[in-house]
Amino acid sequence: MRIPWRLKWTLAQFASLDYRKHSAVLQSAPAFYVTALAKFIPGVSPDVKYLPLRDGHVIPVRDFMTLYIYKEIFVDRCYDLSFDRSAPVIVDIGANSGLFALRLKQLYPLAKIVCYEPFQPNFVQLENTIAINRLDGVTPLQKAVGARPGHAKLFIHKRNMGGHSFYAAEALNNDHVDVEVVDVPSILGGLQQDVDLLKLDCEGAEFDILMNLAASDARQIRRIIVETTSGLYDVDKLNDRMASLGYHHQPKSGLCLYSQRADA
Repeated sequence: MRIPWRLKWTLAQFASLDYRKHSAVLQSAPAFYVTALAKFIPGVSPDVKYLPLRDGHVIPVRDFMTLYIYKEIFVDRCYDLSFDRSAPVIVDIGANSGLFALRLKQLYPLAKIVCYEPFQPNFVQLENTIAINRLDGVTPLQKAVGARPGHAKLFIHKRNMGGHSFYAAEALNNDHVDVEVVDVPSILGGLQQDVDLLKLDCEGAEFDILMNLAASDARQIRRIIVETTSGLYDVDKLNDRMASLGYHHQPKSGLCLYSQRADA
């Protein structure tokens, strides 16, 4: 019998030896496990739970998937990077509930972060994460990012707050909402400064965004970190395109990190 993903993941958390890692992040490691049980069955505990971090920040947990995202970002530290300046400029595409932004502000309190999140319920949670943690220098924008500006259908994943996509097959659902779409040139034009890190977690849209990235725009983006979607496109083709734009790539905690070459 196939074990449902949610049950399999939850059992793995209780069976793992990550207690010390949670203790290094949270004021109370047991709070993670209690919250996981509370949020395991959708609708049973609809109120927001809070995971207080050791530095005084707080993670609001409305959905079960927030716990999965929390573990990736805060425990596994998949997005932890070093920058050569104390106030990096970061663009977060697919900001979800804002945990990436929160983690980067932990590491770099002076960072300037612009967050793009098109889905209204996620955007509300993003605003809440920013407000409850009093994150200065974080700008939330309720817009999607794509290869071209305009409007598009965003297909809604019923069980995964991070699974909404421009592709119905990726979201496993034909229900959709219409969203405003901006492109990378307009983002760079609004910032009017170079970007230290472009983060993309947008369920397949990253391919069109990066394949249509102009060389002039690429020169303004030092590093790009991407969660690739190999079921939708040829990742090797994407890597070749990024190499042609002057980036070299390396795997990082299940993600792909593109960095400008010194000779680019």
